Amino acid sequence: MQRRTFITSMGLGVTTISTAASLSGCQTLAKQPRLPNTVTQVGHFPNIIVGSGYGGAVSALRLSEQGHKVLILEMGMRWDRTPEHDTFCQMITADKRSSWFRNRPNAPIPIPIPIRKYPGVLDLIEYEEMKVFAGRAYGGGSIVNGAIAIQPRRSHFEAVFPWIDSDEMYDTYFPKAMKALKVSQIPESFFNQSEHYEFTRAAERQASRAGLKTEFFGNSYDFDYMQREAKGEVYPSALGGEVIYGNNAGKFSLDLTYLKDAEITGNVTVKTLRKVNSIQALDNDQLRLEVYVLNTTGGIDKIEHYTCDKLFLNAGSTGTSELLLKSQAEGKLNNLNEHIGQYWGPNGNIMTGRNFVYSAGTTQSTIPVKGINLWDGDRGGSKYKIFAELAPLPLGLETWTTLYLAITDNPERGNYYYDTATKTVKLNWKRAQNQYSVNAAQELLDKLGASNGGAKARLLFNNGFGDDFCYHPLGGCVLGKATDEVGRVKGHSNIYVQDGALIPGSAGVNPYVFITGLAERNMARILREDFG
Repeated sequence: MQRRTFITSMGLGVTTISTAASLSGCQTLAKQPRLPNTVTQVGHFPNIIVGSGYGGAVSALRLSEQGHKVLILEMGMRWDRTPEHDTFCQMITADKRSSWFRNRPNAPIPIPIPIRKYPGVLDLIEYEEMKVFAGRAYGGGSIVNGAIAIQPRRSHFEAVFPWIDSDEMYDTYFPKAMKALKVSQIPESFFNQSEHYEFTRAAERQASRAGLKTEFFGNSYDFDYMQREAKGEVYPSALGGEVIYGNNAGKFSLDLTYLKDAEITGNVTVKTLRKVNSIQALDNDQLRLEVYVLNTTGGIDKIEHYTCDKLFLNAGSTGTSELLLKSQAEGKLNNLNEHIGQYWGPNGNIMTGRNFVYSAGTTQSTIPVKGINLWDGDRGGSKYKIFAELAPLPLGLETWTTLYLAITDNPERGNYYYDTATKTVKLNWKRAQNQYSVNAAQELLDKLGASNGGAKARLLFNNGFGDDFCYHPLGGCVLGKATDEVGRVKGHSNIYVQDGALIPGSAGVNPYVFITGLAERNMARILREDFG
């Protein structure tokens, strides 16, 4: 079966598979729209949170539950679920709801369906040699991720932050995060008999024949609901092809957990379609935010100015780094240190796959539940550290393909920087810096191939590896370097960062439990020390 034939069978265009979408800078719209001539002075807020992902959601709940008023500014839209289960679109029938101002859906394997530009839930930020997927919605990345929930390996955490009390993290803050995120594991009896996990069992059989260890991991999906899906009792979400463009049911995204609990306090105001353009430190120790109010066609309806006493900047690794560097370059934040924008990494992300070994099944759940662990302990002589999640390819047809979304221990780091010529923030990262991840993935494929036969999935990726994009951008405002030990930005102690920008390039696992637990720990200290 040739690559062209395989792609055609999936309904994918060969030309589309091989070409990148048009460039768009960090936290930008598809093109820079015309700016309004006037500015609206909105007013003063004691606490403003920029971004509603994991760090922002923790900040919002912990502030609001203690009686502090909070304003959340979110660049994306709010996507409240409807009884008709039509809030989000499915993956293989993607429409305008899928993607942030694109003519085609954003996806790791491009889908050549023309769509209207719209503020959909998944953005693709394209730098010169790296593309970054990002959630654009109230709830941030929790809306578009596969909800894989794994505590960071203790040895890795202690190597990254040796000065943090790891007993406190693993006894208190990571368990607290896991509980609030509603993490659970799939029941093994259901996993073993469900036709929707034949793709995982097929990958497991290959791993077993190669002498490799697989293990279950947690997820923020409701597996009780999934079992009812399998019986046909409820609307099929994970079993109906929904995940990277949102789940209409079943998944505990942040808008249904942390953010919902924060809004219940009555102390939270939410404004969506707000793109923060710059931050300025004022002489009275307050901060001024310039904010663009976006419309659904990609234009800017108006410019707003807000002031605040304390700013919780949680726009993700890309957004947080861009705002700090841009504001510094414009002379609005003059006391930032040399670590802003540094220590960036893609969390060692790489995708690969294998063809023509075992049947993967025609009806696949979109929620991964197992992975191959070549990271911990005895790695069977493996030179490279890799954790390969057994990922679905839910196309509704038999692909004979095993897909892996892998995380490696890639030590390479890049950095964000402000380009004065274009007045934009760019990423200094070369594709060659992902060679460790390519080598790790190749070693895994070699081990599997030697015992099982089959072939590398050149049908999905031109070179067999998806090494030029990532889901887990980390770094840019690293804890203890660009910030103090709880996330106060050095030089501007009333600006706090609690998102993935705090972690220097690698979490060793899917990072959202790492981010959430770290934010819980930091916010506990901040509330005691800065709010009394």
